[in-house]
Amino acid sequence: MTSKRVCNIIISLALLILLTGSVSADVVQAGSSFDATLTSVTTHLDARIVGDDPDSPVVLNYDISAKGITRPDGTTTPMIGSAVAYFRAHITGSQGGSGISAGDLSYSDITKASGLISSFQKSIAYRGGSNLV
Repeated sequence: MTSKRVCNIIISLALLILLTGSVSADVVQAGSSFDATLTSVTTHLDARIVGDDPDSPVVLNYDISAKGITRPDGTTTPMIGSAVAYFRAHITGSQGGSGISAGDLSYSDITKASGLISSFQKSIAYRGGSNLV
């Protein structure tokens, strides 16, 4: 068996969010990569960017699930290799339409596993916008 780069997924949204009368450019990224053998992988992406309605929030949901395989006799074999999932965000905003910066937030999260991996799962959920309930 040879190791093969199976997947490298990067989801990047350049978001224009209407915040209290002024526009800010926010960047939100989620993704995953793995380099493994004997692997079963599933990813899911759900994303929404604010349109003309400020009550409609920006949404990014990303899920990855990776595991070994189940053989016909019912035994399981772990995946062999490495898996990574990550989330990065850079959020900015201004206050009251003044153009004066009210905040600048940078955030990142990385989850890694390597070796014999029975199960690797990561769920990422981001919700932003001007009128969050």
